[in-house]
Amino acid sequence: MSRATEFSDEEEKALASGARGDKDGTDDGGERSSRLPSVSFGGRLGEFYHNVKLEMRKTTWPTRNEVWSTTLVVIIAVVFFGFYLWGVDMLVTLGFDYLQTWMSKG
Repeated sequence: MSRATEFSDEEEKALASGARGDKDGTDDGGERSSRLPSVSFGGRLGEFYHNVKLEMRKTTWPTRNEVWSTTLVVIIAVVFFGFYLWGVDMLVTLGFDYLQTWMSKG
């Protein structure tokens, strides 16, 4: 049986109560309106700002020591990989220079 036809007890109760009518007692024949309630731009903006504030309260911010230590790790990694890539570039350049001189002699 597919999941589309299987319902838990809570889902069956919700469907049964929803089919009887809305909370205000009006019956829409089992169909739900796809229109959202009209909310002003200011109302939506205020709700968005409120939700942003709630999410920012959940955010954990790093301490000053954590910021310094991760910054130091990034700087060391950038310097290391910079020298590494410079060295690889020099080896490749020397290899191509050697091939060019070898090809011009032959």
